[in-house]
Amino acid sequence: MLNTLLDPNIVYLLLLFGLWSAVTAAYIPGTGLVEVLSGAASLGAIVLMMSMPTNWLAVLVLVIGVGGFLVMPFINQRFALLATGGLVLQAMGSLFLFNGLMVSPVLIAGTIAVALLYHRYVLMALRNNYAKLPQIDDDASFIGAVGRVVGRIDPVGTVQAGGELWTARSDRPLEAGEEVVVIDREGLVVTVEGIKRKRETLEEAEARHEENAL
Repeated sequence: MLNTLLDPNIVYLLLLFGLWSAVTAAYIPGTGLVEVLSGAASLGAIVLMMSMPTNWLAVLVLVIGVGGFLVMPFINQRFALLATGGLVLQAMGSLFLFNGLMVSPVLIAGTIAVALLYHRYVLMALRNNYAKLPQIDDDASFIGAVGRVVGRIDPVGTVQAGGELWTARSDRPLEAGEEVVVIDREGLVVTVEGIKRKRETLEEAEARHEENAL
């Protein structure tokens, strides 16, 4: 089993999966699942590479190549040529990833082709679709908006509010379907509170006030 996991082709694919997952998470506000998968895959690849004759300089070149190819166009379209140049770094890092071992050149060529297709037809499509969504620029008007949990929050999840999906945080676990109110917003992340809990807190406060009045 361990010998299978230490196959350079498998370790290479695991590392690329971790890198691509991390970049995907930057394009898609989500529940944190993509981030967890990215972290697990990247950590697993690093652990395996520590038991192999790894060329860590090549690893750095590979990371820069993938990061440049996928991230730079997202920041500014003018960096598209730099991103394409990142493919060269990805290929170089992949070819020299291990000392005395080689990742299949066919596999390297295939992953580069996948990177091109994934970037053009998936990531760029997601970026363009997001750009078409109505943006809420006035935080003050959005705070207090009522929404509903669509992905369990503990402590991060997803809510639908203002007709859009948002990454949401809460200091208490909230289940899918619960109504929430937005109490703060930082960029694409909102902080919410369960309406049921808020009502219970208000009722408790009113009860204490009545008791004190008596």
